[in-house]
Amino acid sequence: MWIDINAHLELMSSPPEHVLEATRAVGVNFIATGTHPDQWRWIEGQSPYAAFGLHPHYVDQQRQWLTILEDLLTRYPQSAVGEVGLDFRSGMASKESQIHAFESQLALAQSLDRAVIIHAVKSHHDVINSLRRVKCERFVIHAFTGSHDIASAYLSLGGYLSAGGLITREPKPRVISVFQSIPQDRILLETDAPDLPIAGEQEGSPAHLPLVGRALAGILGLSESALQQLCTQNAQNLFDYDFSQSN
Repeated sequence: MWIDINAHLELMSSPPEHVLEATRAVGVNFIATGTHPDQWRWIEGQSPYAAFGLHPHYVDQQRQWLTILEDLLTRYPQSAVGEVGLDFRSGMASKESQIHAFESQLALAQSLDRAVIIHAVKSHHDVINSLRRVKCERFVIHAFTGSHDIASAYLSLGGYLSAGGLITREPKPRVISVFQSIPQDRILLETDAPDLPIAGEQEGSPAHLPLVGRALAGILGLSESALQQLCTQNAQNLFDYDFSQSN
């Protein structure tokens, strides 16, 4: 079984039932990740595994979201917190607003003992500082493309790093050398579907995850089956899910 730790089911062009059918046909389970309260309600019951979190894109657009989030996480005790984080590109919410929302969710994850799926764009140093302030040690940086030094900082805090469809493209991204150098028990896989599609595709799908895995296996010098077992165990360790128990 392959595990896709981050997919946005509601954004895909295919109906959810078709996505689930296609992923099961190629031996993939995935976590349907959250972004805002209306979407949280939509993903309830759509996938065996879910994460709920306020994405930085929506920080200034929501009210009363933290109460709703805590209720959902309480009602779904196997759910993770995500996709949350910091994104300092132009047009996003203020840095102060984002950090406040991010650290509130890290604290909630800590209090409920949940894993966190983190989005970090032009913000790695601030994400690291927030993780240190809240003392959050159970997290993954999704679609990691940072430097060796940034990777080391996340790993020193207990985090995992996730590889996505970018590693299938040519020319190979520089982050490949990071994944070659870090402990293999801290590596996860994702598609970020429908974003970050693999080479040759216009839209990502969790059904493409075995191709991401094949690319990473070649990079690491492992067999596909060995990488599959490794990443499945890593996902189970972080999320405390039994991914074999899918609906």
